[in-house]
Amino acid sequence: MKTRTILIAAVMFLGLTAAAFAQATFSVGSIPVTAVINTGEVELTGAVTFTQQSGLSSAGSLTISYGVPITVLISGVTVTAPAGTAYSSGAGCVAGICTSTVTVNVPASNNASGIVALIVPAGQNTVGASFTVQGIRVAVANTGLTSLSASISATANAITAGQTNVVVISSIQAGIASVGTSSKTLGGGITAAAGSINAVTGAVVNPTATAVEGFLNAWGAPANSTAAGVAITLSAAPSAGVSVTFPANLTAYGTANNSNWVTINSDGTARGSTYVFTSSSSSLTAYYQETSANDTTTAMLLDILPTLSVSSSATYPLAAQTVTYTVSLAPIGSAFNSDGSVIGTPIPRYVSSPVGPATLYTITGLTTTLLVPFAQTAAAIGYNTGFAISNSTTDPGTKAMGYTTATTQLGTITFYFYPTLPSPTGTLPAVSTYTTAAGSPGTGLDSSGRVISCATYTVLLTQLLPLATPAITGDFNGYVFIITNFTNAHAFFTISNFSGFSEGGLALVIAGARSGPEALNN
Repeated sequence: MKTRTILIAAVMFLGLTAAAFAQATFSVGSIPVTAVINTGEVELTGAVTFTQQSGLSSAGSLTISYGVPITVLISGVTVTAPAGTAYSSGAGCVAGICTSTVTVNVPASNNASGIVALIVPAGQNTVGASFTVQGIRVAVANTGLTSLSASISATANAITAGQTNVVVISSIQAGIASVGTSSKTLGGGITAAAGSINAVTGAVVNPTATAVEGFLNAWGAPANSTAAGVAITLSAAPSAGVSVTFPANLTAYGTANNSNWVTINSDGTARGSTYVFTSSSSSLTAYYQETSANDTTTAMLLDILPTLSVSSSATYPLAAQTVTYTVSLAPIGSAFNSDGSVIGTPIPRYVSSPVGPATLYTITGLTTTLLVPFAQTAAAIGYNTGFAISNSTTDPGTKAMGYTTATTQLGTITFYFYPTLPSPTGTLPAVSTYTTAAGSPGTGLDSSGRVISCATYTVLLTQLLPLATPAITGDFNGYVFIITNFTNAHAFFTISNFSGFSEGGLALVIAGARSGPEALNN
C-alpha cells in the first residue's frame, strides 16, 4: 500500500510539473507617446510590445487594460510581428502584419471598458518572437490624469515579473496655455490687445486676440490623423449695428516656422470662408484648424485678428458693451455615440474646456466722469451740498456752433462718495455708491431714473447718502466722483447753510487717463 501511494504521488508531481512548463513567459515593453491633450477624446497611446522569453505557448490570452475608454474600433487596431518570427507566420500574416495567428478580440458594440484582449496560439516556442499592439486611442478628458499606464495580464501563459504595468502616455497636459495675455512676439506675432468702438462716433480699433500652445507640438499632427483646431467663442452677440468678422485664415507664430490655420465647421469639415457675428447671430463660435507644419521647437502663438465694423445705418449712440472671448480645442465631440458605439471621425476630438475669458472689445464713450473736490453735510449747523447735473447732448447744432454737434443720449448717474479720515487715529470709512433708478430723490429724472437729453438733475447730498451702499447716516466730509451714462455732462455744486452762506463751483470733467499729473483746465 505504501509503495502504491508513492507511485501515485510521483505521477501527480510529474503531471503538475509538465503543466507548469506548458506555458510561455512574455516580457512587455512600450514606447509611450510623449504628451497628449487633457481634453482629448481620441488621444493616441504608445505601442506595447510582447516578446516571448521562454517556454512553449499555451492557447490563452494577453490582456491590456488602459483604465480609460478606448475610442477607436478595436477591429482597426494594428498588431504587427517582425517577419520570420513565430508570430508572423500563418495565413493571416502579410509582410509582418498579422490578423489570424495573433488576433484581436472585438467587443460587440464598444470598448468603454478600455480592454484589448489578444488571443495567443498554442505551440509557439521561438524565444525572441514578438508582436506589437499600436493604434489604440483613448479618452482622457475629465479624468484628471497627468500620465497613463496600462495594466498587463495573461491567462495560460506568464508575464515577466515587474512588467505588468507599462507607461503608454508620458504626460497629459492642457492644450492651450493662455489666451489674450501673451506678450510674445514670436516670428512677428502681435501682443494681445483689446479692441474698442466709440459709442458716439463709431470709431474702431481692432483687437489682437491670442492663444498660446500648451506644450510643444500640442497642436501638431504626429499623434493625430489631423492637426488640432480651436473654437473661439464670444461671450455675447455684438450690439445692434456692430459686426465682428473672423478671417478665413490665421497664423500661428513659432521660432523655427509659422503655421497657417483655416476656418472649419463645427464638425471639423472644411469651411474656407469667414465667420461674421452680428446682433442676430445664434451661434457665436468660430472654428479653425492648422493646415501646415506645427513648430515643434517652441510653444506657438496663434494670432486671432477679427475686424470690428459699424453699419452705416447704425443708431448712435451705440449700446455700451464689453465682449470677451474664450478658446477651446476643436473639433468638439463625444467619445461615443448615444448607443455606446464608437464614433469613427473626426480625429482629433475634444470636450469643450474654454480657456479665458479675455476682453475682445469694449464699446466706450457713453460716459462722463465728473469730480466734486469737496462736499459736506453738517446737521448741527445746517450745512448741505447740492448738485445740479446737466445732460447737454441737446445743443444749438453744428450750424450755430460752427463745429460738430453732440449725439442725443440719456442715462443714469452713479455717485461715488469718498469720506475723509475722521481723525488722525481714526479708520478710513468705506467708499459708498449710489446709482439713480426709478423713485430716486431729486428732480429732473424720468420714470426709470435717467437724465434725458436737455434735462438737469438736481439733488441734495443728504438725500443720496442714506440710499448709498453702504448707507451713510451721519455727517459727510470728502470728495465725490459722479459718472454719467451719457456724454457731454456738466455739473455745478453748492455748499450752503441756506441762511447766509453758499459757496460752490463747476465740477471738474475728467477727460483722460489719470496715470500722471492732471491739467483739467475746466
